[in-house]
Amino acid sequence: MYRQWCIQNFFTMDSQSPAMKLVQLFREWRRDYVVFTKSIVFILGLIFSYKLVEKTFLNILITRLTNAWVNYDFRRAVVVVNLQEGSAALLVVFFACVADVRSGRFKMAVFSTAVCIIGLSLNALAVGNNEQRLNFRLFYPALGLMTLAQAAQTFTLRAFLDDQLRPRDVIVAPTATHLADGRRSMFWWYSVAFVAAIFAQFGPLADYKFRKLAIVLAAMMGSCFLLFLLGAKYYVFASTVPNPFRGVGFVLVKAVAKRKVEYPLTPEGLFHNFNSDLHIPPRVPWLRWVDRAAIVQGAIQPGEAVPSTVEQVRRVKLLLKMLPLWSCFLTLSLVAASGSTFFLEEAFSLGGNIRHVIFFANLQKFTEVVVSVISYYTIERLKSYSEQKMELVRIGIGMSCCALCCMAAWATSPRLHGTGMSVYWLTLRYLLLGITQGLAGDGLELFYKSQVLESLFRFGPPFVEIMMGVGRYLSIVCVFVFSGKWFQKDLEDSRVDKYYIFLGCLSVGNFVAYCLAVRWYGDDDFLVDEDMGIVEQMLAEIEGRQRALSEPGERRMRGEDNRGESSASVSGFRQEAEVYEDPLLGSSESNKNISTYNYVLMRAVTVFSRLNSRAARRRQLKDQ
Repeated sequence: MYRQWCIQNFFTMDSQSPAMKLVQLFREWRRDYVVFTKSIVFILGLIFSYKLVEKTFLNILITRLTNAWVNYDFRRAVVVVNLQEGSAALLVVFFACVADVRSGRFKMAVFSTAVCIIGLSLNALAVGNNEQRLNFRLFYPALGLMTLAQAAQTFTLRAFLDDQLRPRDVIVAPTATHLADGRRSMFWWYSVAFVAAIFAQFGPLADYKFRKLAIVLAAMMGSCFLLFLLGAKYYVFASTVPNPFRGVGFVLVKAVAKRKVEYPLTPEGLFHNFNSDLHIPPRVPWLRWVDRAAIVQGAIQPGEAVPSTVEQVRRVKLLLKMLPLWSCFLTLSLVAASGSTFFLEEAFSLGGNIRHVIFFANLQKFTEVVVSVISYYTIERLKSYSEQKMELVRIGIGMSCCALCCMAAWATSPRLHGTGMSVYWLTLRYLLLGITQGLAGDGLELFYKSQVLESLFRFGPPFVEIMMGVGRYLSIVCVFVFSGKWFQKDLEDSRVDKYYIFLGCLSVGNFVAYCLAVRWYGDDDFLVDEDMGIVEQMLAEIEGRQRALSEPGERRMRGEDNRGESSASVSGFRQEAEVYEDPLLGSSESNKNISTYNYVLMRAVTVFSRLNSRAARRRQLKDQ
């Protein structure tokens, strides 16, 4: 990211004064990262309208709902909000995958925007002329459409902006082309988000009632949507990529079907085992059973299901080994669910003003971004430590702040101090919640990227959203379990302070469990060497091209058709082979006659030459 670039380049200008260093650094940063194109003029308006919908409606849905619903049930409102947020988080991966694999990001942006406009219009009809009577027959379908739009727009719109700002003169592999590299779009995205936050805080939207707000937001988004469509001829449309999750289900099914099959005694017993290893990496004992999916049981007969390749099994194991760490985020997601329901409702009950609620929501998000930047800068400065282990430490600090957030929420509960307390006493809980999400959430995303292959980098943020979505559903379970004890029909009669104590105890226990899990992840079986990780990923690409060239002939000899999982994998690698240009070999299309051995040898030389040049640059930076 650009922060890393700034840190490295700041220390290479020793001959200049500090002021000149900063000026030159700023100019180079602006030249490289503040990129302007014609296409973004038509996109920024749509981003602004979407951020306004988030900050004035979706992020504070609990207060908008209860304010337009006089005889509301506090428990029912919490369930509705958690159901909406949880469903949106769980659907993010689905829509991100569909946008990259099937429809393309432009079509997904068009679909999500149209659905959002329809949802806002139905919300306006659900209220009608009476602001205090919600028609739930219209409100629930409208909220469902808003959920679909939020899930589809969360990362698709940002990725589409990345496509417009990505350099055109750099030849990269197709997999890397479709990564969500947000370095160039970061300036525009956060600038628009900041302007939308200021407008939501001080603009007139905060004073609008439910119906008027929905109409104004629908009109603004509709106008920006028309502008977005007018710029279609200026857009850059990234091509779709093979589905990186296509083989996951097949591998798990085959592993379960072969659960009673004995492990092979020779490397040849594993399908396409180019590493001559009996244990498919990563060497995690409790994932050993997945290796059975690649076992070859005798000669493959025509019409027989082809075993999963070693590389496919490895990709699945890289994902599954993250499960213990993901499970530690369930408690954190429970606390985050309280932040968007109980915290906001208590703030509204004290101040009675939507502006206070918007302020606390913006404060939490701003704290999250600032803490994320500072922690990233700190880890970059600690070059002598393992970056992956530092990310685990960063997540652990976030887990401890989660417990402190629950303690602060209990200590500042209006139930203990009465409704006469100032609303700004709640500031500490929002600061701690923002610190927790900035440390733990972003730390999990970066650690995820260090563990998986390059083709799955794009899905780091969606996987974090999945864990947060599961916490929303767990919060619904807690509401039903403690209904009648801690949660009543009205907030004033509910004992949310006791629920905060319960969450605090869970957070302490979760922190202990995380410390135990970190001992596993600190082992060599879990950590991936940074330089060797690059070699493994590029050699995996070599193996894929080798299969793309050799497997069709083998399948013809066996009399099989190109079908199912193997054919999809081969076609995906063929697509990469047609586009990618190797620095030593040139286009792979012109080298089909080269033997597999020579191709792999020359490609390996390319890999290690890149690593040597990278190590030389690092030594040069350290010497300076």
